[in-house]
Amino acid sequence: MDAVYNDIASWSFKDIVNVFGGAEKNAKTFQIRTKDQVNELLEDKHFNAAESLQFVELYIPKKDAPRALKLTAEASAKTNARQ
Repeated sequence: MDAVYNDIASWSFKDIVNVFGGAEKNAKTFQIRTKDQVNELLEDKHFNAAESLQFVELYIPKKDAPRALKLTAEASAKTNARQ
C-alpha cells in the first residue's frame, strides 16, 4: 500500500471540467474533504436538482477502504506470495 505506484500526482482534478470545455455557467465543481461536507452536499437542494454538470472531487484518507476490500486485498497478497 505504501509503494510509489499508489501515489497519485498532485493536480487540480476539479479543473478537468474546464479541460473538456465546461464553464462556470454550465458546470459546477465541488471539493469535499470531510464527512460533514459530504452530508451537506448531498442534502443541498441545488446540488440535488442537478441543473448542470456537477463534478465532485472527493478527498479520502490514504488507507481508508471498506473492510471487505481490505480483506480481499490481504487474501490476494497471501495468494500472490505463495506463487
